[in-house]
Amino acid sequence: MASFAKFIILFWSLIIMTYTFYVVGKLMWFLSTPRSISNAHTWIFNLLDNRSRLETAFAPIVFDTIYSIGFIFQHSIFKSALVKNFIHKLHLSGAERSIYSLTSSICLHYLLQNWQPAQSIVLWQINVDDSAPLWWTFVVTHGICWTIIFGGTIIMDLPELLGIKQAYYDLKAYGDPLAYKARELRHLYSHVRHPSFLGLTLILFATNVMSLDRLLLAFVLTLYMYVAWSTDHKDVAYQQQQLQRKKLQLKTQIKGLSFKW
Repeated sequence: MASFAKFIILFWSLIIMTYTFYVVGKLMWFLSTPRSISNAHTWIFNLLDNRSRLETAFAPIVFDTIYSIGFIFQHSIFKSALVKNFIHKLHLSGAERSIYSLTSSICLHYLLQNWQPAQSIVLWQINVDDSAPLWWTFVVTHGICWTIIFGGTIIMDLPELLGIKQAYYDLKAYGDPLAYKARELRHLYSHVRHPSFLGLTLILFATNVMSLDRLLLAFVLTLYMYVAWSTDHKDVAYQQQQLQRKKLQLKTQIKGLSFKW
């Protein structure tokens, strides 16, 4: 009976992974699609004075702030010891990471679906539709950033990050997957679970239309990333050590191939 319950958890982990990919796809579309303000909106906003512009943007900014704080609150509270201990008391330790992924995806999905633009105040606007070089610069920049992020996610063990490996290991009674990783890596993962903060920061701020709502999202998420998930000297030393090991392995492989030829 216990094995059947763990099999169900593994099955649901796969479903949650699919849903997470779907939400991440919507996030990519939301952040990286070139934005535009219709001529009708531009004409109306040009007639408004500064006070009217602020009043027009006030309600969207209030709601968007609530959505952003809600997402951050979920991201913080669900990785706390209090929630983790509660999940373990329910005998759902194998589903802990999957629950985290599911709740994160739900909160992010809700934010994307209900986000309200505040385009009466725009810091800058660049029309990329009329310029192929600008359009390709925008697209290639975002494409490179997303590639780095996804590549880093795979390197950081994507199945473990989404909770599938935990559910499988729990089914097979292998223990916690993190227990098989180096102590230094576990220390890094304890406060850094997302790759390439720089890449995501660039995606948030490199927009052709920096409206007030986009500035709010970029500022809040960037501040949260660099405050909540900051590395320390142990993490830097570990990553430098791993980089040197990879360089040495690469040189050894190159020499081996040269010797064969």
